[in-house]
Amino acid sequence: MKKKHWLIIALIAVLAAEIGYLGYCIVQYFREIAWEDSVEAERQNEEDDEDEDEDNRGEDEDDGREDTTEETEMPEDTSVRLSILGDSLSTFEGWIPEGYSVFFPRSGMITDVSQTWWMQYMEAEDLTLCVNGSSSGCTAAGDSRNADDPKNGCSDSRIAALKAADGAMPDIIIVFMGTNDLLNDVPLGDNDGTREVQEGVIDNFSDAYCLILDKLQKSYPDAQICCCTLAPVGAWGDGSDGNPFVTLTNSFGLTAEDYSQQIRVIAGSKNATVVDLMDCGITLDNLIEMVSDGVHFTPAGMECVARAMEEQIEIKRD
Repeated sequence: MKKKHWLIIALIAVLAAEIGYLGYCIVQYFREIAWEDSVEAERQNEEDDEDEDEDNRGEDEDDGREDTTEETEMPEDTSVRLSILGDSLSTFEGWIPEGYSVFFPRSGMITDVSQTWWMQYMEAEDLTLCVNGSSSGCTAAGDSRNADDPKNGCSDSRIAALKAADGAMPDIIIVFMGTNDLLNDVPLGDNDGTREVQEGVIDNFSDAYCLILDKLQKSYPDAQICCCTLAPVGAWGDGSDGNPFVTLTNSFGLTAEDYSQQIRVIAGSKNATVVDLMDCGITLDNLIEMVSDGVHFTPAGMECVARAMEEQIEIKRD
């Protein structure tokens, strides 16, 4: 074969090799592109999945927050709160304001707070104590401007103290006063609840009691005001008839019934509820069982008073 033919064959072979290599490069090039596209598509899919997971987590967290809010929502307070404006018959140590005078359990026959009329009444009616503003020895009469001495039952300080320390207002206020006015010979007076009383030294029971109710209705306009009459009060007799007690009569010739009648009249004029303790089961005949000294209740006497509260007060619940 001639030399030029070998050159042509060699050139063809070189070209074929170059074309083959070029084809290989082209194939590899498209493989690289396809691989990169595949990787990019996979990465995009992963990012989309992460975004979707994040959104789902956000929704779950929102749902969790909503559930938590619902779980921690405080229930509405529907309890009925009771405050008491009273004297020794309603005291118990540790349950009255600081500085007020205590009778039970230091004296008398009531040794546990569960024996008091007001604790029995609250448990029977499912009430919550707001304030027991009772102080031993106090009268309804006295200096209405005196803020230091709790013996003045008609004072602004005694009225203001019936609101709880946290500002909670009573729904029911029971006024159980007057026994010491009888015992201390405070004149009865003749105010029937229609005559206005001026602030100052109030020297008779009727004016003082009217002033107390006026202040209560002004300070606690939404509260149900309940006025207790006195219970029968005895004095030591000679026991000749087998009964150690006789009906107590003060220096004006007045008895517990006289002060009780004035309470009925004034409460009626002021549209307050009357709890008549002259008809609660305590009588002169059984007084030896109901009181320890003619005045202060025994456990049996406390039960009679509590029962009268239950029977005669119609609680206004929302």
